[in-house]
Amino acid sequence: MNYLLLLFLLFCTAIFLYDYLFRRVPNRLLVMAIAVQLGWLAGSGNGLNGVTWIGAFSGLTVGLLFFLPLYTLRAMAAGDVKFFAVLGLLLGPGALLPVFLIGSLFAGVHAVATHILRMGLVPGLQAVATRLVRWPLCRRVLERRGSRSGIPYAAYLAVAGAWAGMQSAGVILGIN
Repeated sequence: MNYLLLLFLLFCTAIFLYDYLFRRVPNRLLVMAIAVQLGWLAGSGNGLNGVTWIGAFSGLTVGLLFFLPLYTLRAMAAGDVKFFAVLGLLLGPGALLPVFLIGSLFAGVHAVATHILRMGLVPGLQAVATRLVRWPLCRRVLERRGSRSGIPYAAYLAVAGAWAGMQSAGVILGIN
């Protein structure tokens, strides 16, 4: 496994943890990923998994244009839009559709599970969640999260992006 792929997987892991726990996508992580990709492109002509300058910037543009309308309609947070655009820069435009579909599938499962929990459709599940929230670590995470709620969409995009990055690097087999 090459170093750039390892950095990408660490980046996706950090995005997953931040968004899942705190419902935030830190700009400093996005800027660092952009800087590494652009530096690698400038130094070797190819970025992560062989993405060229044209592929990187077309992926960035497609990713931004794809989610920007959802942000303007307040259906998506700005961090999700920025992260998807950075994924386009890192992986190229060809990876964005599978990343979007897989990330959306995970987000849909999360939404259904949240609805089931709130409606009390599974006996005893609400009691388990209530006990879990009493744990000091869980309380600290919720305090730091503040009023931000919703589905951690960037976290699920990060999982899908990590899969797409490893697949294009030949580390794992794709679904054909």
